[in-house]
Amino acid sequence: MPQWDQHSIRAHMRAFSSDNKDLGHIAQVYEDSFKIEKGLLFFTDRYIPYSAIASVDNDRVQLAMSADEAINNDEWKVRPNYEDHLGDPTQLMYDRGHGIHDPFDEDNPDLP
Repeated sequence: MPQWDQHSIRAHMRAFSSDNKDLGHIAQVYEDSFKIEKGLLFFTDRYIPYSAIASVDNDRVQLAMSADEAINNDEWKVRPNYEDHLGDPTQLMYDRGHGIHDPFDEDNPDLP
């Protein structure tokens, strides 16, 4: 379980890669992830899971990955959201991989 959650960050904070590149500002905070809006580095919005955070300091969120890794991670172009596809087992497996609260995960019922 990640040590960071939706209470650790807020909108308008800046997100940086592990190689100190400014990825953009946090536009929205969700239970499972936060959104960095498209900009100079991202051509589409990115939904970053809290498990990708290395540290939070004042208005700075440092990720545990390089800018190239963040840019090239296609899974983060769509926000995981099991509530909208309860009957889709493929999508549920995707969500579980992103640490989404899943009441149907019998192996890990206590995970967020």
